[in-house]
Amino acid sequence: MFFLLKYGVSVDTTENELIANFVDETGKHGDPVHYCRALAMQGETYHRQGKYSEAIKSHMKLKRAYDVKKHHALVVASYASDRVGQNFGCTANCYMRLGELDKAMKIVDHIITYLIPKMDPKNVHNSIVTIYPAIWILKDNGRAEKAREIFLKYVTVPFKEYFGEDGTTPFLPAFKGIETLLDLVLYMEGKVDSFDAGYFDWALDMKNLEIKKAFDSSIGNFGRNSSSTNAEICLRLSKLTDDAEKKKRLIENGLKVAKQALSRCDGSDGPKLMTTYLQIKPVYDDLKLLAA
Repeated sequence: MFFLLKYGVSVDTTENELIANFVDETGKHGDPVHYCRALAMQGETYHRQGKYSEAIKSHMKLKRAYDVKKHHALVVASYASDRVGQNFGCTANCYMRLGELDKAMKIVDHIITYLIPKMDPKNVHNSIVTIYPAIWILKDNGRAEKAREIFLKYVTVPFKEYFGEDGTTPFLPAFKGIETLLDLVLYMEGKVDSFDAGYFDWALDMKNLEIKKAFDSSIGNFGRNSSSTNAEICLRLSKLTDDAEKKKRLIENGLKVAKQALSRCDGSDGPKLMTTYLQIKPVYDDLKLLAA
């Protein structure tokens, strides 16, 4: 029922009531695995609703009860991935919305230095979801090198090792865009001397940029949808070419996927997700201005 509510499907009880009951019942039961999962669900919901202080309060209760060394494998056994550990990234996003960068960064560093090293590296889906909010917070605050480092170390390298080139994982469609965008950011910030020129051809083909709505809605809950990532790739590439026709097509492609990304997080074609909206809005505005 939580997932129906999460995606805007009407049911007879409210989302907050449903989750509050879950928290209460699991708290009485005394099992930290299910109690922490309930608190994580509550925090995620409050974050999505824009109730950031309430989300942080739920996280503080979770933090007191959760021990990654004791509980990680147990949470995964019950819920397929560590939805409890993933709540740390959600809470970092809450601090960002409240303008408390130092607190957000403290959680990001905790994820990188303490949580993710103690999690199962073979569960790549859990790894990408756990570090996904951290990637964008780092990227947006001058630490794109660290963002790329953790993405490679905990996602792409383990994926190739444990799944191989033909393997799959739920968020695989996001991987290319994440790596491409971080490479471009590092180049434009002068941190690396070159980038793969093949990125131009990739971004000029709309088939590579189109993301299914269900996928965007799913990954968007963690701070950014993949259409917005692809839109920013087009924006940045348009600034890295003197070829007028190529620049025009990149702006057109970027604006098309930016409109799609925006509609999927502003409440017009899916749930309203403020953190995700704030990732795409400036990209959309820049592309619209360039297209004028």
